[in-house]
Amino acid sequence: MNLVTDPWLPATDIKNRLRHISLNQLFERPEEWIDLVLKPHERVSVMRLLICIVQASLDGPANIDEWNESLTRIPEAGLKYLEIWKPWFNLYDKNRPFLQIKSLKPGNDDKSNGPPVAKLDSTLAVGENAATLFDHGAAASVSNAAMERKLTDKQIVISLLTFLNYSPSGTQSSARLDGELIKHNSGAMDAPCINQNMLHTFVVKETLIKTIHANVIDKELVEEFYGENSWGRPVWELASTLSLKDKQMENNSVETYLGRLTPLSRFCKLQPNSPYFIYCKGFQYSTKPKKKTDSKRVYVDFSPEPSSTVIVDSKGNYSLLKSGVNIPWREITALIANREKKSLGGALPLRYLNRTESCDLVVLGQTRDPENAAKVLDLIDSRIHIPAYMMSKHKQEVYESNIKICQDKSYELFRAVEKYRVLLDDEWKGLVKRVLEKKTTKHDRKQRYLFRQKATNHYWTLIETQRHLLAQYIFLLDTDHDQEREGSKKKWHDAIQYAAKETYRILCSQGSPRQMKAYVWGWRILNRSES
Repeated sequence: MNLVTDPWLPATDIKNRLRHISLNQLFERPEEWIDLVLKPHERVSVMRLLICIVQASLDGPANIDEWNESLTRIPEAGLKYLEIWKPWFNLYDKNRPFLQIKSLKPGNDDKSNGPPVAKLDSTLAVGENAATLFDHGAAASVSNAAMERKLTDKQIVISLLTFLNYSPSGTQSSARLDGELIKHNSGAMDAPCINQNMLHTFVVKETLIKTIHANVIDKELVEEFYGENSWGRPVWELASTLSLKDKQMENNSVETYLGRLTPLSRFCKLQPNSPYFIYCKGFQYSTKPKKKTDSKRVYVDFSPEPSSTVIVDSKGNYSLLKSGVNIPWREITALIANREKKSLGGALPLRYLNRTESCDLVVLGQTRDPENAAKVLDLIDSRIHIPAYMMSKHKQEVYESNIKICQDKSYELFRAVEKYRVLLDDEWKGLVKRVLEKKTTKHDRKQRYLFRQKATNHYWTLIETQRHLLAQYIFLLDTDHDQEREGSKKKWHDAIQYAAKETYRILCSQGSPRQMKAYVWGWRILNRSES
């Protein structure tokens, strides 16, 4: 199975048909392929591979001027690069298996055959942390299902890439490298794309090649954000010769731009025609922000992934826009903000956007259980159209203020529903008392978090169905259509009030005198701001 010549990449063509294509086909007929057909975390991982190949084949672009001219060079440069490096893209090559470590051996303390290959796909029900949420075809016994699963080579390629980008922290399998045992209980950090449950943003264009080009960055920008000598080399050019004592290889993989695009967060080795594979923890990647101060300023001392979005909270703490916490359409202003050096802002390729034109973004992520980082709860896949008028700073500020109105109403709704429950449920009354006294347990906090999600999910669903009213209001700002603008503003604010009241009516019954009394108390809280 060679990625260069064998079809494995799922893409739609100009007739909207699903096709599996090779890397050569991608570059030979660049106008034929429209988009990838993958799950969100798979799309992130495959996009990083394709970007890495293009950037390595161009050895750049060197600067913004070369970036502007590089689109037409990509097909020819990509084909020439793949012709040279084709042997390194063989999945089962004896000397240089793709993104694998040829000298990796099973660990002596691992008495089994190793983990099943199906473990590479985090959406399959394999192992105690992998729920059947995404895998409705799982067998009755999850452990037996793992043994019965056989991934095709096409699936293995995508799953391997995703495994290396999205493996969660914690206990890993064991293996031997250079005669040294890497123990299963030695633990590992998150792979780079899952750290902090980050959301990834990519610009989307009319064809796949144009999409890839829109998400590459030039060498000057890489140096600005990641420092001198941070360009690096793709790891497949070096991985087959890996040694634990090879610090140059580790630094290339962890500290450089091209090295990180296809990370070696786990050392793996596939075995042809075997349902098992060998793996253990690999290089350790971190993107946790640290706020530092020098004599002149406060800045963020970390280099997040180029597709991530950096934000700052009300306390001045820097973090990444997260799946499950930040809903993409509510965070448009953060997503499209120009990221400044060592500071907050959107994905780096958005620096190339023409701020007078509309664009499309795809925002992708994976949400994990806060109590169990290895357990996937949900996948985020959101395509957002950004109209040209949203590039206006004034309109972004008004948009943010209106999202805050929605958030404030959401909190008001939660307090109203909780008041209703407190008056009917003595156990919940005790929990709220512990909250006020700051004596909550871990179980209390989880229960209240889940309750808040349940209390507000319907509200946000109703809000989302009406966000076209917000878009219309923002569009009419700074125009002469005063009456139409004020009418749109009123419709939008009425929609917020309706969503909160309708959600409260649905969640809080009035079937008994006691429920009616509790309902009235909660209703007063919900409507206090209108009094």
